[in-house]
Amino acid sequence: MSGDILAIDVGTTALKIAVFSPDLVKRSEAQRRYAPHLYDHGKADVEPAVWWEALRECCAAASASLAGVEVVSLSVTTPGLMPMAGDGTALAPAVLFLDGRSRAQSAAIRALVGERRFLAETCNLPVSGGSSLSSMLWFRDERPDIWAATAKFGHCNTYLVKRMTGRWAIDPSTASITGLYNTARNDLTWNETVLGLAGIDEGMLPPLRQSHEPIGPIRPAIAEELGLPRGCVVLCGGNDAVLAAFSGGLTEPGDINIISGTCDIASVCTDRPIASPTFNVRCHVIPGRWLTFFVLNAGGEALDWFRRTACSELDADEFYDHYVPGVLDAFLLGPDPDIVEADLPEYVPYIGGSRYSLESLTGRFSGLTLQTTREDLLLSIVRGNARYLGGHLAEVAEVVHLGHRVGISGGGARIRGMLEARRRWTGDFEYQFQDQSSLLGAAILGQISQSGQLPGSRQVSPGTLQEAFP
Repeated sequence: MSGDILAIDVGTTALKIAVFSPDLVKRSEAQRRYAPHLYDHGKADVEPAVWWEALRECCAAASASLAGVEVVSLSVTTPGLMPMAGDGTALAPAVLFLDGRSRAQSAAIRALVGERRFLAETCNLPVSGGSSLSSMLWFRDERPDIWAATAKFGHCNTYLVKRMTGRWAIDPSTASITGLYNTARNDLTWNETVLGLAGIDEGMLPPLRQSHEPIGPIRPAIAEELGLPRGCVVLCGGNDAVLAAFSGGLTEPGDINIISGTCDIASVCTDRPIASPTFNVRCHVIPGRWLTFFVLNAGGEALDWFRRTACSELDADEFYDHYVPGVLDAFLLGPDPDIVEADLPEYVPYIGGSRYSLESLTGRFSGLTLQTTREDLLLSIVRGNARYLGGHLAEVAEVVHLGHRVGISGGGARIRGMLEARRRWTGDFEYQFQDQSSLLGAAILGQISQSGQLPGSRQVSPGTLQEAFP
């Protein structure tokens, strides 16, 4: 095939689409924002119908560019776990990574299976929100009516692919942190031991397919609804952060990538699975590669919380274009930033909780005095966020030789002074801003599907799992 590629990126707070030519020239793009539900007992989810309506509106806005589309490729927030009926209808909202409802289930299944087995085989420990296994067990325990009606549990790409093609699918980059996938082997199989101990029938899970694989042609009614040509092919798709890093060239062992968005995410590419209780491991969308995946739930969101709380007189443009750069400049270019830093309060960056704890962690400031200013608090947040990611890079550096260059993307990285702050507090790397994106990563998947050529087209044996931090 040599037609255009429709890339669809489903994020936490917005859905974006872009039409790319076969050689990845962007022809058009559109975006629609939405708000997830954050409500009682720490629940966080979103109605899949919101995703679909946003997709319809984006396709309508880009309708003039859709006639040449031959491939539809997906980039999705993960997990976005939802129970679905046999026809793909969602039976409940999609559970997001911020969700806190399944802590009891997470602790119980860890005790039953054993943390060492999880790390050795699935490479990830179940946690509330971040692990689909925990959310599935919550539905079993708390909503037996939904459990009984569920034909499949899947992620965002499962839902969209099923709706578009009528077929079930999920890929390793989204399945690898479920606690149910054989992430260490990455061989397109679910872990039978964990499934058995959890009491989950494998038939409740979608078939595993590679991210670049075509799942089927779009259904005629859906093609008409979205304004797409009949017969265009829908790919399985992959995780948005993995695809964003992929678009920035994160393919070789030791490559480092940071995404500075609503969440902050640090990833290191490896040629073997390296498991730890303190971070996730995702399968890459290319063979023989894994990514460490270290997430700060509220990275940019912490800055926006500060804007709403402490700088409510400033709109978003004034805050991010002028106020934050001004504070960073005054500090970084001042006569003695070390003296200023010594008096800054300490900020613990769990204002959005943590993906790596069974406890409900919260953020906090300490060391406040009557002389503390709001500028000091802002610098403390920037420092706390940067140090958090820097701790992950230092940990991985114990077992992986890290490169010196860090590809960094996202709105937070565009703020003047932020890369200098990263160098001071995340690590003395060469930070290179890249206009990488999940959309571009999805388009590259489309290009791979069209050409049949994987980057490097290597098949590296996973070998023996190295558990780096027992």
